[in-house]
Amino acid sequence: MNLSNDPMLPKLKWALEEIKAQNEEKFYAWKITIQHYQSLQTLMVGDVGSEFEQYQNRDVLDHSYQIDIYTRHSDPIVMGNSSFTIDPLANLAQQVKKTYNNSLLVSNKPWDLPEKLNGEFDQVLTTDPVIGENITKAHGKLLRDINEKIKTVTEVKANSAELFTNLKSTFFETSMGLSGQKQNSDIYFEMAVEKLPTPNTQEVLKYKKAISIEDADLARFIDEVVEETLSISETIVPKTCDDSTIMVDGEVISNLLNDIVLQLNASREYDKSPFFTKGDSILSQEKSSDSDYINITLDPTVPVMALTTPFTAEGMKPIKAEIIKDDVVLTQMVGNRIGQYLGVEPNYISGNMLVNIGTKTKEELLDSVDECIEIIAFSSLLINANTLTWSSEIKLGKLYRKGKFATMLKGGVVSGSIKENLANFKFSNEVIKVNEVAGGFHAACGYVGPNHMLIKSGVKVVGE
Repeated sequence: MNLSNDPMLPKLKWALEEIKAQNEEKFYAWKITIQHYQSLQTLMVGDVGSEFEQYQNRDVLDHSYQIDIYTRHSDPIVMGNSSFTIDPLANLAQQVKKTYNNSLLVSNKPWDLPEKLNGEFDQVLTTDPVIGENITKAHGKLLRDINEKIKTVTEVKANSAELFTNLKSTFFETSMGLSGQKQNSDIYFEMAVEKLPTPNTQEVLKYKKAISIEDADLARFIDEVVEETLSISETIVPKTCDDSTIMVDGEVISNLLNDIVLQLNASREYDKSPFFTKGDSILSQEKSSDSDYINITLDPTVPVMALTTPFTAEGMKPIKAEIIKDDVVLTQMVGNRIGQYLGVEPNYISGNMLVNIGTKTKEELLDSVDECIEIIAFSSLLINANTLTWSSEIKLGKLYRKGKFATMLKGGVVSGSIKENLANFKFSNEVIKVNEVAGGFHAACGYVGPNHMLIKSGVKVVGE
């Protein structure tokens, strides 16, 4: 779908230029964003050893227009900006005028919007080709894959499930001459399962977010849900310990390292929030002699990942770069606006995290320590973006002694400091991709790196 041919686009441009001509002294620039969104949604109920029964199917369509108006006004000069979602059936001139007036109520430090690109946009694959070609067929394939797997599951009862397959196209154009279009896909699947025999009082509800069908790997996800469900009645609470060794998976690693990366964003320096700059160590204590090191590259071109994009939010070409080498920051990420505020050249570095892997398997890492708690699932991992400390209850875990499984764990609170954790850790040599789709309370995150991490410092467990 080529949104640059949308019949509403020239009408919006004309309305914006009309208001701009009437207010030449203050009207600085405009931006138009057009989005087309389709979501196929299936709600299901289940039973033991049988396919899910669909009880509701929805095809949700949304086509939206947003304008952003930037003004320069007052004395001394300040920058105003305002966004507005356009109703295509209402008077365009009135909506544009209202947005313009709203922008005059905003007083930001002035900055210049980019007038030319820092390079040609790369042709990057942002969408699962199967979903992009035919979302209906892709949704049907996912449903078949789910049912082929679930009818083989006889140890638990699958009570319900939901599958959302989403496809979004985005086009933007600015009065400064920038424009671009991209398409993004994502998948959401959740299921509720309980252990046999029923009825009982414990139900496991888990969800999976992904960018592509391959990334989702729903058959494997169902196996993980079944394993957790079968384990919930065979658990004990871990012992309290001020210096625990734990193992976490790629999803947790991506969350921990993403908060490190966020402190390299130059906007945090301008906001006077805790930040890292070139030459800083990401550690807070001396490095252990046998610990691995952190090396991170940001890459916006990895096919079909959460932060793969041809252009940044400012409409510029994103740049691939190594940002951390051997625990030391090589550079901040600097955008157009913040670069002007700080008086530094913007570099437009952004993208998915590419993280170095280790040399040992997961099993070899477990064998290397006397005792270790493997975190299968956290109840809710909470990370303080300023202090880089974290905590969560153990939803499900495994206790290992000298590499041998001892018992299942549930309950107890684990906490730690990322800057202490990275002083003594080991990565596994298995690679995994993790994609976190942007939500209302979190930003998108893309990660390619080790599937497991053995953390040997900076972890406390409060249990029995």
